[in-house]
Amino acid sequence: MNTRHFLFALGTTALLCNQTVSADSTLEFLLQETGTPAGKPQPVMIKDGMLLVKGAGGDDHLDLLYSRAKERLTIIDHRKKTFMPVDEQQISKISHQTEDVMPLLQGLGEQMARLTPAQRAKWEDMLGGQISLNKLAKASKPQKPTSIVRTGVGKSVAGFSCEEMNVVQGKATMAEVCLAPPDKLNLSGDDYATIRALFNFSGNLAAKTHGFAEHFGVKIPNLNIREIAGVPIQMRDLSGENLGSLTLNRIVTSEVSKSLMEVPNGYRAEKLTLWK
Repeated sequence: MNTRHFLFALGTTALLCNQTVSADSTLEFLLQETGTPAGKPQPVMIKDGMLLVKGAGGDDHLDLLYSRAKERLTIIDHRKKTFMPVDEQQISKISHQTEDVMPLLQGLGEQMARLTPAQRAKWEDMLGGQISLNKLAKASKPQKPTSIVRTGVGKSVAGFSCEEMNVVQGKATMAEVCLAPPDKLNLSGDDYATIRALFNFSGNLAAKTHGFAEHFGVKIPNLNIREIAGVPIQMRDLSGENLGSLTLNRIVTSEVSKSLMEVPNGYRAEKLTLWK
């Protein structure tokens, strides 16, 4: 499941709100993947405390559905007709499981670095093809702290003014983000609160996964987002992982169908597990 583009965007910042307008909202982003000439629409729909990302990360068969009331993110795979609920309790349980095996994984990671690609593939095949040794070795390494650094550079995106900021991990700049003042965007207070809740949820997951988020199909920088105000309207990946960029195209404040904010009938539930 490729959720990386969306969570790369959401994990970089949070927002505060003081608006009182009542309406559903759709933030239409343009996803530009590295090496591709044309961008792809990436709609983010918000309604009644629910937030839906259609075609997350450019995958037409993958949706992300967040519930503010339940504090739960549901990964919906239309190709397999499955859905996987993810909440903090599940992540905490898996996090405790990884603490016991972390020293083993760190030693395994050092050994994996010595294997040839053919040897690594052979081991993965022996393990049933369910475990990526590259991801496992990478996940065993402690994450460096991440912060957002203001650049003071202003620009205009989709007619909105924003300030460029850098997402820095250790000494490396991992991404550029342009933040717009929340009071300048035509979104309702309730929709702001939903986005804010999702950012807090994402940050809490990042703090608990000890680097295993990517193994679950989730990539979130470990940020203290509670102290950051602003709406990300443009994001550009500089990490070298070819995530490309997300740029806001427009914001639409009109009714979103309630049926979109539900898991389709007949879909099978999958459990989040340490090894997938």
